[in-house]
Amino acid sequence: MLRNLLIYVLLLFMAPAAMAQLEITSDGRQIDYRGAEIQYAFSSSNDFSDSALFKMKKGDWKTLLTGKIPISNSPHCVWLKIPVRSVLTYGDFNFIDINNPHINFLRCWIIRKDSLIKAFPRSGDNVPFSNRPLPTASFIYHINGSDYLDCDFVIATDKRYTKLDLPVNFYTETYYLRSSQSKNLLFGLFLGITLFLFVFNFYLFISIRQNLYLWYSIYILMIAFYLGTSMGHMFMYFYPDYPFLNDIIRPAVFALSFIPQVNFFNNLMNLQEKMPLMYRFNKRLLVVFAVLFVLAVATSASGNYKIQGYWVYANRIIYPLVLMVILAESIYCFKKGIRYAGYSVISLLIIFASTLIYVLQQNEILPRNGFTSSAVYWGLFFEGMVMAFALAWRFKSYKEDSERLLKETQLQQENIFNETATYQQKEMQRMSSLLHDTVGANLGFLRLETDNMPLTEEGRAKIAGAITKLGQEVRTMSHEFSPLVLQDKGLYLSIAEMVKLIINNGKIDLQFEWLGVKDRISVQYEIIIYRMVQEILQNLLKHSKATAGFLQVMVEQDLVSIYAEDNGVGLDPNKISDGVGLKSLEDLVKLLKGSFSIDSSEDKGFSISIEFNQHQHENI
Repeated sequence: MLRNLLIYVLLLFMAPAAMAQLEITSDGRQIDYRGAEIQYAFSSSNDFSDSALFKMKKGDWKTLLTGKIPISNSPHCVWLKIPVRSVLTYGDFNFIDINNPHINFLRCWIIRKDSLIKAFPRSGDNVPFSNRPLPTASFIYHINGSDYLDCDFVIATDKRYTKLDLPVNFYTETYYLRSSQSKNLLFGLFLGITLFLFVFNFYLFISIRQNLYLWYSIYILMIAFYLGTSMGHMFMYFYPDYPFLNDIIRPAVFALSFIPQVNFFNNLMNLQEKMPLMYRFNKRLLVVFAVLFVLAVATSASGNYKIQGYWVYANRIIYPLVLMVILAESIYCFKKGIRYAGYSVISLLIIFASTLIYVLQQNEILPRNGFTSSAVYWGLFFEGMVMAFALAWRFKSYKEDSERLLKETQLQQENIFNETATYQQKEMQRMSSLLHDTVGANLGFLRLETDNMPLTEEGRAKIAGAITKLGQEVRTMSHEFSPLVLQDKGLYLSIAEMVKLIINNGKIDLQFEWLGVKDRISVQYEIIIYRMVQEILQNLLKHSKATAGFLQVMVEQDLVSIYAEDNGVGLDPNKISDGVGLKSLEDLVKLLKGSFSIDSSEDKGFSISIEFNQHQHENI
């Protein structure tokens, strides 16, 4: 496996040095170069004038014996002279198609010996689109071969410092129409699927608000841009009068697509949580890549072909290396059992395989055909499909998790309701007992006293004092047991009044502190917090035998924290769970998915801490 990997890396680095992909066909059949008397020549400048053509000496032309012409990444322009009669031996033709929309400058002539028969305007993707011989993405010349039997068709191309592909196709009208339809259908299929994936995933991002879908949408959009620029359609439709954009947009979009691709996989596998070190490494890698990208675009915009060629060469090295790093990370995550890592591995392997096929075809190890010459496009297409499957599976899991969470939330709300109802029933029973034992008993004693008491001034004062005391007791109980006070005064003032009553009682010096907001609490949580504080303070009054205590309530954003302590007799740690009130309180906190802790020991005081989150969307 290591040997194969080294061969692959070597081929990637050899790709910039590959020979020109020269291919001359007649209705899809390759011409035999040896007997066709085709000639080629080099020139150091792109002066493609008529005079420059006829200034070329006979010795400058060499006979073409193979499709390999060593001019890629060189500072030379290439010229071809194709005898029409050699092509006509394979059949007549009506169109000549130079099927590479990214030749910088291009010009063609028809000559007969030293005479100029027909000259076509200078064209290329560095010239406004209106200079094309026909309004098509590639360079199409409408020529009937039988009209120029004893002529030569001359092509001059400028693709210096970068890779040159020069497929020259001689077509009959029927074959040309069929080939154009197939090409347009394939391009339309690719573009239609990518645009559908973009719209659909952008809609999911807006609906679900997960960055995963946003990064995938951006990646798909860049792939659509790359397809459009690579096939020449962007130049044809969007910026026909700004040819300099061709040298920037196409390589820039392809290189820049790496950033959303890596961010997509970071989010897909949740590396920020599962592999934080790897996540930080990827972020730094993207920063370095982005800096190099900006530098490449800024320097390439000068129009210097040598600088552009340098960055193309650098990208052929940097991009595969970075891609190999991400693939190694994906394999590692897959071995660690991280969810969705398998999709990442498959996706990146598809890109590697398609790139390898393309490189082998560029080096003429594999034959040139519709698949190998478009291997990168097919790789991007199938990679997009794998990513789409990953997102579909992720969305399915998201729905299942959402439904499960909804059921858990509904069950939690039901349990909280039942627990609160049970607690309230217990409080009502306790209130009934207190009314019977306290108010009822005091009324009985008052009745006995009034029956045997003379109606003197002193007696009336004694009766009035007893009634006042009884009223205070009823008022105290009403504040303790009726949450209706929350509606009038709110949670903060209700708790503060409860604390004030305890202090006025004179038995405990109780300090109260409130932290955070006082008015952004839902009614449901106000009742729960009020009942919790009430239970804690009742435990303080009845069982602690304390002389001092402290109560703190904090409401910060969605977090609710209740803390209380006293200097009382404390509790045996083994008997804390025996208390019915504290046990009910603990159960309620668990239902709220909060934390509940008690720190106490005999004769060393008592403290209790409660924390939970309030969720405004819940109907408790």
